[in-house]
Amino acid sequence: MEEKYGGIVLSGINYGENDKILSIFTLEKGTVSANIKGVKKAGAKLKFAQEPFCFAEFIFAKKGERRTVINASLIDSFYPLREDIVKYYSASAVLEYVKKFAKEEIVSAELFTLVINSLKKMAYTSEEPTSVLTDFLIRALSLSGYALSLSGCVNCGAKIENRVFFDSETGSFKCADCFDGKGREIKVSTHAALLSADSGITRQNAKDALRLLEYYIAHKADVKLASLSELDKII
Repeated sequence: MEEKYGGIVLSGINYGENDKILSIFTLEKGTVSANIKGVKKAGAKLKFAQEPFCFAEFIFAKKGERRTVINASLIDSFYPLREDIVKYYSASAVLEYVKKFAKEEIVSAELFTLVINSLKKMAYTSEEPTSVLTDFLIRALSLSGYALSLSGCVNCGAKIENRVFFDSETGSFKCADCFDGKGREIKVSTHAALLSADSGITRQNAKDALRLLEYYIAHKADVKLASLSELDKII
């Protein structure tokens, strides 16, 4: 039995002498695992298809629950991501998020589109990659059921302008008048950066926002994104 899906390679692990097992996030089937044979040999026809960020139309042979990549037509490799270390780690955080949160064979067309559009922005535009990543994480968390409540104080609804407190249990923000001891104080500029990520923020503001998002993801979802920690060291 053969299957054909559009997908992007999230990661791969070595298997045997020349093979790999890939994790591929597909539009039609969600995340799937598949063997790809002989790709570590010099001159292998499908060598390109083993690389993270490889966006291709994959053809799989399926036997039972096991898939093997038998062909692939490249759509985009997002090559510029490999030429800039900040772009690379920002994009790696996108793939790592998907690998940690996108359950096996659960379809999410919205998340797939968000991933591809975010990688395109990082690779081919002048937009600050850490700003794109911040916006990606906010949107992706919402799709995963961990939405942040960013519109204003969660209690009184007022616009937050002076002091601001973040409650990682609820993903919400409170003004000083409504703070009840649950949560911790953060910079007003960090809250503003989260609000403005979709329209572009500076690298420094993105750094603060990403630190808060990393904390929230670890606390609320019990998931650590190693790429975020590495990115923080270089920005």
